Order: sequence, then structure tokens, then C-alpha cells
Amino acid sequence: MTKRLLNYFIQGLLYTAPIAITVYAVFALLRTLDQIIPVEYPGVGLLALLVLITLVGFLGEYALKLRIVKLVDRMLEGLPLVKLIYTSVKDVMKSLTGKKKGFQQPVLLRLSLNEQVRRVGFVTDEALRDLGTPNDELITVYVPHSLAISGQVFVVPKTYVEPLNAKAADVMKYIIAGGVTGS
Repeated sequence: MTKRLLNYFIQGLLYTAPIAITVYAVFALLRTLDQIIPVEYPGVGLLALLVLITLVGFLGEYALKLRIVKLVDRMLEGLPLVKLIYTSVKDVMKSLTGKKKGFQQPVLLRLSLNEQVRRVGFVTDEALRDLGTPNDELITVYVPHSLAISGQVFVVPKTYVEPLNAKAADVMKYIIAGGVTGS
């Protein structure tokens, strides 16, 4: 009887924990974002922030693109430590939003031909052009870590890579979730 109750409890946790953690994370995020633009009603600060960011995007696309945005961009890219952070975040954001080719080619990666184990990743440079030494025999593959926003970069022979027939967004979701995704 006690074992059965424990099993029911664990089953209940499996059903409720993902929902509870998601709801908590959303409310914590809303609370944090609402503190940026403090207003009386929950969510209005987030809405105002979204409108503000969209407005900056609109102005950046049409009115300010030639002068202010380029000036700030050059200024941030000219500062030694800031440049590293700024350009990395800028490149990742462009890759994730589709403005720059990035995580579009999902693949299975072998770290050596003697191994049967493979990692799931994305081709990011097909000939090492971004490293300044073009090489038609090597390829760069980015392998994100599960349950994190970090990853590793591997430079391997093209024969170590097997293309995946899946959408890049689905593969990224699969990796981030540690291979545990619902159908």
C-alpha cells in the first residue's frame, strides 16, 4: 500500500512539476521585466518593453540605420573586451533570428572514425573561411550543450559528419532538452 502511494506521488510529480516550474519561470520573468518599466498592472511593463524594442527595431531599420546604429555598432566593436561580448551576442542573435546563416544544417558528428558514438550539432563553416584559412577537407560543427546555452566547436574532416533530415529548430529543441522531447 505504501509503495503504491509513493508511486502515485511520483507520478503526480511527473505531471505537475513541468507545469509548476514553467508557470513559476514565466511569472518570475514577468516580474523581473515589469521592474524595468514599473507599472501597477502585471504584464503591462513587459508589453511596454516589447513595444519599445519593436519601435527601436523599426527606427533602426528605416530612420537611424545609416548614422546612429552604425556609429554605436562601430564604437562597441572598437572596445577590446566589449567587442568580444558584443559581436558574439550579435552573431548568435542573427543566427537564431534567421538574419545570418547559422544553425541551419543539423548533423550527426563523429569525433573519430573509430567511435560509434555521435553528437548532434550544426555545420557553421563548411571550409574554415571564417578562420581565414580556407580548407575544403575540414568543416566546423557547433555542438550545443543540453539544458544550457553553451556548446563546443569542433573542426573535423567532412567525412565525420552525417546530415540529419530534420528542421534545425526541432534539432535545437531536441539538444537543449537532452534528447527528451514529446511528440
